[in-house]
Amino acid sequence: MRRCLPFLSTLILLYACQSGLAGEAVPAAPLWSLQPFAIKPLPQVRHTAWPRSRIDHFLLARLEQEGLDPNAEAMPATLMRRLYFDLIGLPPPVAAVEEFERSPHPQTSWALIVERLLASPEFGARWGRHWLDVARYAETSGNTRNMAYVLAWRYRNYVVRAFNRDTPFDEFVREQIAGDLLPPSNHPLRRDDQLLATGFLNVGVKSLGEQDKVLYDMNVADDQIDATCHAFLGLSANCARCHDHKFDPIPTTDYHALAGIFRSTQNLSGVQTNNVTKEAEAMPLGMDGPQRMTAIKRHEKELSDMQKGYEDLAKRRNTMRDELVKAGFDPAKIVKPPDTMPKEMVGKMIAVTTLSKDVEEWKLRLADKQKRTPPTPPLGMSVRESEAPMDCPVYEKGEIKKPLAPVKRGALSALPVKLAAIGEKESGRRQLADWIASPHNPLTARVIVNRVWLHLFGRGIVDTPDDFGRMGRKPSHPELLDDLAARFVRDGWGIKSLIRELVLSRAYRMDSGNGAGLAIDPANILLWRANKKRLEAEPLRDAILDLGGTLDVRPREGSPIADLAQPITPQGREVGRKHFLNDLKDDTTHRSIYLPIVRGAQMPMMQCFNAADPGLVIGARSVSITPAQSLVLMNSDTVMNQAQGFARRILATAGGTDEHLIRAWRMTSARQPTAGELNTLRAFITTTGDNVTGWTQLCHALMQSGEFQTIY
Repeated sequence: MRRCLPFLSTLILLYACQSGLAGEAVPAAPLWSLQPFAIKPLPQVRHTAWPRSRIDHFLLARLEQEGLDPNAEAMPATLMRRLYFDLIGLPPPVAAVEEFERSPHPQTSWALIVERLLASPEFGARWGRHWLDVARYAETSGNTRNMAYVLAWRYRNYVVRAFNRDTPFDEFVREQIAGDLLPPSNHPLRRDDQLLATGFLNVGVKSLGEQDKVLYDMNVADDQIDATCHAFLGLSANCARCHDHKFDPIPTTDYHALAGIFRSTQNLSGVQTNNVTKEAEAMPLGMDGPQRMTAIKRHEKELSDMQKGYEDLAKRRNTMRDELVKAGFDPAKIVKPPDTMPKEMVGKMIAVTTLSKDVEEWKLRLADKQKRTPPTPPLGMSVRESEAPMDCPVYEKGEIKKPLAPVKRGALSALPVKLAAIGEKESGRRQLADWIASPHNPLTARVIVNRVWLHLFGRGIVDTPDDFGRMGRKPSHPELLDDLAARFVRDGWGIKSLIRELVLSRAYRMDSGNGAGLAIDPANILLWRANKKRLEAEPLRDAILDLGGTLDVRPREGSPIADLAQPITPQGREVGRKHFLNDLKDDTTHRSIYLPIVRGAQMPMMQCFNAADPGLVIGARSVSITPAQSLVLMNSDTVMNQAQGFARRILATAGGTDEHLIRAWRMTSARQPTAGELNTLRAFITTTGDNVTGWTQLCHALMQSGEFQTIY
């Protein structure tokens, strides 16, 4: 969790001294992000043929002010690779790239490709992972008792489904804060998702070894405040736990007003330790759904069929037994058939003996079936209203032993949005969700629009996507950000619609090469060229599996964390100190979003390639180029196995050596190799041998190339 650093007081003093009056208060300028946004008039541009969208107008107007020209459009192969990785996180098929290169109507073809990728189920896996970074998703609690969240995967899969069905973002917000309080969806599976969405509040870091119950409650509330405010509002409200926020207009009373909302909420995590038992419950799912009813009916039919089978068997046995008794041969009194017994009676005697054994076996099976209850519903992490909602006291300097007067449950007072009245028996989560998702909230739309821009353009309009406060960066194009946010709200909060507009713009399709703008704007803040982007850990691993021909794109259910953890209570499994990197396996061929995430023990590829820290809200991942990354790709058995699969795929295609070399190159970089590059590939194969071993080495080298790891 984020905390104010000790040297902040020094910074405050310096800030106050800017006016030359060290002891005199300096009025703070209004915070730009708290001002209302509106659709802006299009700025005038000189190069009127360049813009294809409103976005292009705003960007070009700023470039022209600075005397800059935008780069030309990138090559078709470069654009296809950029679009595929940005929208679904996978490399484009060579055939799709070649078809786009041949298209006589590239604009129309581009729009059709965009629609196809937005409709792909792999879209949810790519963009769901972006949100899981923000939601600090993990499958263990972290801290001293690293307990397994064996139900967390249901929240992860909900997020994937939500992005695939293009859930409006305001609805997405409401579901994650108060899905259990929303009017139930008519579709029973959709109702389950409303409940699972509130797993957002539950998957954070928890000190499950904490003995002090009040401190435990406050720490959980602190995590929920931090996640909610950073994820949806881009503000660090939990800096106000001990004192008024030093920079942003968030008093400590606002913090404790939010704490009251979350302390009036019961967490249903399905996990407990010996000292923390309140989260042992989990949320039943599918109680009214077709799966639940189908399972019950199947159980009842199986029981009925078994009962009928038992009765038929017993009836056959009893009929033959009665016939034997009537003939003077009682099976209960005869151990061995006498020599005088007719052959037909001997056969019946044997049949009765056999049937009696079968009847007893069926009787036991029927009794066992009758003891079983109908199938229990699946469970998920969720929340519900507390039986005793409370207003949280302000704790002096954050110390729970020093409670002051309680404050009414509420939200941040600095925002120009009114929170609806909270009833005495309510936590206030429903009102908080509506307040965050209000079209008049100046932060929510700005924050999510900026995050979408960041993932597509490599840099946010606000370069601090999790901090829209005074210590964050100001927007590079404020009019553009406001115009996008206002139209995003007006048009229904659609994430796919926003992405569609951005990738259809001319700005998105610019080349990333250096140009004349390098001297004036080397950091590319004004976006005169496309930004080169390093592949994150997940799409890099997924691309390697895809090349190797083993990628499994089916959604994965269940959590392998349960297999690592040691049971300590019926509801609690602990990932103890002995469970570290050696226990985590990435041998699954599912997409990387489905890999297990243990707090304190990331897998080597995830760690080396800057996967998000699951203990923090991460809007923008750090980017690095280190020797460890090369060593992982060079020495990983998984990567080598995929290289061998890649080689076999290449050799299985028609054509000679040159055709195979060109195909291998295009599968890793999308573009056609130059004459010089093709000569280098020929020389490599000549040296290593034109066989599976030699081609495996070539494919392994291509997987380690900088071009494969970069989106241009």
